[in-house]
Formats: sequence, structure tokens, C-alpha cells
Amino acid sequence: MKSFWKIPTQKVLIIRAVPHGLKLAPFLLGLIATNPAIVNAQILIDPGFETYPVSSGGFVRPVTGPWTFGNDAGVVEPFAPNSSTGPLNTWSATFAAIEGQQYASTYAGGDSLRQFVLFDAAGQYRVSAYAAAPSGSVTVPPTGTSTLTDGVFSFTLGNAAIGTPHTMTPGTDWVPFAADFTIAAPGSYEIGIRNNTAAPYFINYDAFQIQPVPEPTVLQLALAAGAGLMAWQRFRKIKATVT
Repeated sequence: MKSFWKIPTQKVLIIRAVPHGLKLAPFLLGLIATNPAIVNAQILIDPGFETYPVSSGGFVRPVTGPWTFGNDAGVVEPFAPNSSTGPLNTWSATFAAIEGQQYASTYAGGDSLRQFVLFDAAGQYRVSAYAAAPSGSVTVPPTGTSTLTDGVFSFTLGNAAIGTPHTMTPGTDWVPFAADFTIAAPGSYEIGIRNNTAAPYFINYDAFQIQPVPEPTVLQLALAAGAGLMAWQRFRKIKATVT
């Protein structure tokens, strides 16, 4: 009989030690934070466009390097007003850079920035960047002078837009934007950004990043930790009432 009663007594002592010496939710969340199921962050080369040689107030449209510059897109170093040398080479650099000294400048629809990124694991990812929209007007030979209007852009995976389109009002200082996407299998994928609408507007881009999004199973573990803690608290209340 003594052995029979010793076993449940020891079990009760172990359970009672949990709320005093161990907080369940932080403990499980700590395990989740180091869960190897979370995919590694992918690295963008030159996310702030700092490797391209540009003079202060100048503009370049690189043809080599990690980024591909579509249509009228290029790299600028502030400060430079809204400028143009013709249908191409139209740029603006009226904001200080978010990262380093330089950033990308795009004008109107069709401009794009793209880079191939190697993903070593399938999963959910998030691409982000800062965007700003200069205000004022620009003179583009031979069409003349236009007042800058709202611009619209989207993040891209390959040739497809991801996330929702973002509208930029002239005079908007740097704002962070992001879009989530799915990588079905390891490999190299082209990630970027594209201006959508045909209108006179500038959008500057800086400080791109790609980060993994926690897997649903990890979030479920977090919810389970909270549910387990609540269940234990209810158990203690019921046990105290019975006693």
C-alpha cells in the first residue's frame, strides 16, 4: 500500500513544481525560436545599390552587376533634382538614402529592378524594400514638362506580381513595403519590383531584404503552448476547489 501511494504523490509534486519554477509559454516559445524547421534567410547581393560607381547628384544605368535594370531604371546618389536627358535617363534623388549613400531611381511604368536569388529550401518568404516618391515636375524631351502624379508598383517573382499593388503619392518620404511569396522547390528565382502604371512619376527604392516567414506548424506550437498554460491554470483552480 505504501508503494501504491508513493507513485501518485511523486507525480503531484512534479506537476506542482511547474508553475513555480517553469513558465510554460516562454519555455516552449524558446524552443520554437530555435526550431530547425524554420528556413534560413536568403541573401540579396548589394540590397542598397552601393557597388555601382555614381558621382554625387548623378545617375547611371548599369548593364552589369547583381541587379538587372529594366527600361529607365538606374542608380542615383543624392542630391539631384528631377532630371532628364531624353526619353531615357530620367532620374530623381531628392531624399537621403536609407542604406549607404545611393539608391535606385525609376520613372513611370515599365521600369523594374530584378535579381536572381538562390533559395536552398522550399517555404514561405517575405521580400521588403523602402520606397519614396519625389514631388514636383520633370521635363522630358521631346514631350515637354509634366507634373508628377501618383505612381503604382508591385513586388515580383519572375514575371508575376506578388502581394498587392502599392500607390505612392508625390512627396512621400521613405516607407517600408513587403510582400509574401512561396518557393515550391529549392533553386534560383528572380525577385524584384516593377512600376505598373503609365504616368509621369518617380519612385525611389532602397534597402531590399528577403526573410523567411515562420511555418504554420511553428505558429500552431505557439498556440498550443498558450492553450496548455490555460488548461493548467483551470486544473489548478478545480483542484483547489475540490480540496
